[in-house]
Amino acid sequence: MNRFFSHLKQPFTSIWVCIGLVMGCVVSVFYYQTVTFYIVTCAIILAGLYFKPFLTVLLGFICGILIVAIHYYSFYGYILPEHLINQPTNATMTVMSVHSQQSPFYIKARLDSIESVDHQTLLAPYAMLSVISTAQLKQGDRFQVLLKLKPYRSNKNFSVFDKQRFAFSQRILFKGRTTTTAQLLTSRQELSLRHTYHQYIYKTFNNTQLQWLYFALLTGDRSLMSDQQKQTLREFGLSHLLAISGLHIGLIFGLGFYVAKLTSFMFMGFVKQQYNINRVYLVCGFLCALSYVYLSDFVLSATRALIMLACYLVLYVFARQPLRWRTVLFALVCVLIINPFALLDPGLYFSFSAVVIIFCVFSRFNLVASSVYKKFIALCMIQVALFIGLLPLSVYFFAGVSVSGLLVNLLAVPLLGVIVMPLLVFITVVSGVFELTWLIHLFDYCLHIVYSALQFIPASVRWQNIPPFNIGHILICYSILFICYFCPYKRIAFLPFSALLIDVWSTPRAIWQLDVFDVGHGLMIMVSTQNQALIYDLGPSYFNKYSRVNSTLLPYIRRNNLIVQDTVVSHTDNDHAGGLKHWRQAGYGMTLKTFHPNGVHQGCEPLSHRLGNIQIESWPAEQIYSNSNDNSCVVKVSLGQFSALLTGDISVTREQQLIAKGYDLNSTILVSPHHGSRTSSSVEFIRAVSPELVLHSTAYQGQWLFPHAQVTARYDNEKVEQYTTAEQGHIRIEFFTDQYRIEFARQQETYWFEQD
Repeated sequence: MNRFFSHLKQPFTSIWVCIGLVMGCVVSVFYYQTVTFYIVTCAIILAGLYFKPFLTVLLGFICGILIVAIHYYSFYGYILPEHLINQPTNATMTVMSVHSQQSPFYIKARLDSIESVDHQTLLAPYAMLSVISTAQLKQGDRFQVLLKLKPYRSNKNFSVFDKQRFAFSQRILFKGRTTTTAQLLTSRQELSLRHTYHQYIYKTFNNTQLQWLYFALLTGDRSLMSDQQKQTLREFGLSHLLAISGLHIGLIFGLGFYVAKLTSFMFMGFVKQQYNINRVYLVCGFLCALSYVYLSDFVLSATRALIMLACYLVLYVFARQPLRWRTVLFALVCVLIINPFALLDPGLYFSFSAVVIIFCVFSRFNLVASSVYKKFIALCMIQVALFIGLLPLSVYFFAGVSVSGLLVNLLAVPLLGVIVMPLLVFITVVSGVFELTWLIHLFDYCLHIVYSALQFIPASVRWQNIPPFNIGHILICYSILFICYFCPYKRIAFLPFSALLIDVWSTPRAIWQLDVFDVGHGLMIMVSTQNQALIYDLGPSYFNKYSRVNSTLLPYIRRNNLIVQDTVVSHTDNDHAGGLKHWRQAGYGMTLKTFHPNGVHQGCEPLSHRLGNIQIESWPAEQIYSNSNDNSCVVKVSLGQFSALLTGDISVTREQQLIAKGYDLNSTILVSPHHGSRTSSSVEFIRAVSPELVLHSTAYQGQWLFPHAQVTARYDNEKVEQYTTAEQGHIRIEFFTDQYRIEFARQQETYWFEQD
């Protein structure tokens, strides 16, 4: 054992192998089947052939590629046979979580067998299912049913949460619905220790004002938090306090360590001096941290922190010194060996970067022998360093930064570490024996005062939106920070800084932009210029609860720091106006007044309106049609030599009326009428518009199979390029003075392992 750990001191063996392994995982996950992958692979092979010391990197690089391949084909590469896709299939499954409390139940299930083909528990794929059942489904129930399965595929839009990638990271490979009532095989009567613990925490802190906070801190489960609370914490820069991470694991480890140390004083007379009792304290602290992570259901952030703690302790015990940098590297390698697709989680970069930054600050301060004043200065330096060091990541992933987070964390981190977490642990342990209701409510009252005081910080101070960076900008920013910290010649940082400024200033800015969002069967369009925007239609809603406004439109507006001036609702069908309720709730009801002064049910007004320099013309129906689709408000957007025609759900009847009225229909871009239905897009209308591109807003494999084959044939005959949101995802067109550029979310942001 000691011989093995002695190799940890040989930087050209273990360290370089680990670096190669990390490189292999990164290149395989992000660039496999691309030119970049083959170029990097050939470069490393050639370097290994000509420079023997580089062979260790090559060895690690090959191991990294193999780890990704083995992990993918073992856990993610299950392919449903073609003849079973969306066909009644006999399956046996186990309920992993329940997301609705009445039939049809919406559940996450483990597919134990499909068509009598059994899967091992660790290898079985997961699915999100709508299940009909007469019995109340619970976590752990096992049942058999006929269901229709298809590969998991979600809408894909720029700048918003990627549900498909998140589902992949959770190994949710399918979605579907049952075609018969579920036949319950076994019911889990006894709750697991983890579930019992969650119920105990919920009950202990019930009827408190910050129950959601305590539940998240003690269990890692943020299901009790509202979207508004999550948004507020993000604006304050405090989201990291609710994700069980290194801070929480370190606190629990410290509590376990010192409790064991204090307890040992009672038995010092029975402990022989030749024993290294300090290792017992370390083991006790680690077991406490392990128990905490287990009870939190091994959430990713907690598991990463536990692995890093384990690596640190192993190096400390066997290498006789706290090798901080090797701890970070070895912990990263362990995380990637367990799951190389953890590279898709933004939390991985924040957590490891934060640890590196803290180590850099610690290397400048001797906190053991320093005074209280110097420790406070060190804490301030850590917060400043974290703010600066994590700023590029925050801009890249969230297109903004919490301005108040720098000061708020100076209060929140010590408060959490010294008071909140120790007291929560004490209450959790003791309240099972003694009545502590008075202490819980006193603690809740005091903490709620602090939380309420934070609410008085203006929103403009809490969060500042910044145009998102690309990966090149991120690398340049960190190269500048690296040079400023490690390099003795600080002025060299001027070179990458100049490159960043030149790239930002030389990148051409679009005069205006058209966004057709991927909302499934529905329509939601944005026209924007100089941070001002017009919205055309608000997409569908489901169960009067979920809408694309909340999941797609509002996050996109916030991320790109846009000001919505006007909203047009073509007509009131659900797939076009389903998000109207949530749009008004978000405070955008006044934007309807320009085009709908009498309400959206009365149609739009005929207007010639301007959005910045963009000319907006609206053409309402001149009579009330029995077919509500033909009452759609048609809008033409134009600036310079380019224009776009937005047509709602009009049919051939309304198309003929527009032609007869002599409207200037000629446009560069056409959003196809009625999603490409065969009742629309007549040849006469296509020739009157004479578009270069036509965009179909449709659902992937939807029940109406839009756009219809006859319609696509008509556009093909007229030599019009066609794109659909079902295939391309969010379609973005940027217009410049004499040209335009088109981008697709599904082509630019889809990796090799995401099956379409």
